[in-house]
Amino acid sequence: QVAENAMDDDAPAGSASHAAAPPEGAECIITYDDIDETNYCEYQTAPSQLWFPAKASSDAVEQLRTTQFHRWMERIQQSDCAAEMRRLLDKGPPTYVEDATVLPLREGETHVARLWHMRDGRETDALLDGAKLGTERQVFWDELREIHAATLAKPSENAEAPVETTATTTTTNGAST
Repeated sequence: QVAENAMDDDAPAGSASHAAAPPEGAECIITYDDIDETNYCEYQTAPSQLWFPAKASSDAVEQLRTTQFHRWMERIQQSDCAAEMRRLLDKGPPTYVEDATVLPLREGETHVARLWHMRDGRETDALLDGAKLGTERQVFWDELREIHAATLAKPSENAEAPVETTATTTTTNGAST
């Protein structure tokens, strides 16, 4: 069963089962290595549960899965930009591996749910290493927002002080008030 492409003609068609072989001429868009049976990876999206070929090697996708949450945490801890902090906290802690180029989602899909590695036939959850789910994620997110609320409320030290202006009106006889 192959799904019709809802996004564009270049996106791969999804399938209810795994491919028997990697697409011919496939290349990892991260390392530029050829993709073959030893490094081919597919991802399953939710809610359709269809499988798609990743645009990167199995190792590159696995590196994304094991590092994305930790990199997000580093940005939360080290950011000195209120706008970046606001964006990170508005989106919340990431839970599943995501990359719009390597693992594109079709319209209506919410996230990557599972990964499949051809070299060993292994199917794994796409949950990020270190990520939290459900109530635990919500409590963690609320705590982060509370910790950083004061920082986000402070005006930037580099911002200029507001300039006071006095409105002047001119009357019909030319006098200013």
